[in-house]
Amino acid sequence: MIDELDSLRNENAERQRSRLLAERPEHGTNWWLAIIGVAANNAVSPSTPEEDRPQWAGLAVVALDAARDLGDLDEREVVSRRTNLSLALSRYGPPESFSAALRPDAVAGESLAEAGMTPEEAAGTPWQYRDEDIDVMRRLRRVRNVVYPAVQLADRVEDEQLRQTLAAWREVLPKLP
Repeated sequence: MIDELDSLRNENAERQRSRLLAERPEHGTNWWLAIIGVAANNAVSPSTPEEDRPQWAGLAVVALDAARDLGDLDEREVVSRRTNLSLALSRYGPPESFSAALRPDAVAGESLAEAGMTPEEAAGTPWQYRDEDIDVMRRLRRVRNVVYPAVQLADRVEDEQLRQTLAAWREVLPKLP
């Protein structure tokens, strides 16, 4: 698979998507996760040559979008993986220089939208470590998991209102289960 992906990363996004769709097995969730994992790992690996990072990052983004469009990965999974990829690539330069889809403002905004609540709502949601609150705790954990990488990108976000929202989340996250 690695050799095939090494070849595929050199194609344009349209051709990548077309080839991925042609090779996708009937129930492709794990297959997509393998493709995305290999591409994302190569994009962020210290041993990857700098000139190859954009190709690997682009392939990961194309695979994430295709998997979501086909219903093999849900939106939360795609948003979380894209935000984490943007965060990991920020060690090597502006994430948008590797793929426009990884622009910190965009991925942070998608993460906050996927959270489905404001920092104030999350902070105001009562919960305790007890059996009756298990559904509330799961919901808050899902929120925390999708918001956390976006908060880590806050210093790269340009939109001031978005930065303020991320700062509010930074204060709330430690209080969530």
